[in-house]
Amino acid sequence: MEMSLGHDGTRWVARGDSFAVSGRTLADLDAEVADALRAGNCGKGAPVTVAMAFDFAAFPVWMRQYASHYFNRNVTFDL
Repeated sequence: MEMSLGHDGTRWVARGDSFAVSGRTLADLDAEVADALRAGNCGKGAPVTVAMAFDFAAFPVWMRQYASHYFNRNVTFDL
């Protein structure tokens, strides 16, 4: 599963095709993603890997020079 990852100034935000979640920390965000996956019965009983790609389209043009300071992450959830 793929999701876009961003930050709104206060919270981390992950958006996918079927849901969007947020959390103050990455650990909070991961917990929200896991809860949403469980609620949708996604991969029940099997590990699910979520690729979170930072949403570089949200960057203003003048900030793109700092893009290397941001990251992508893969998180595996045991549902």
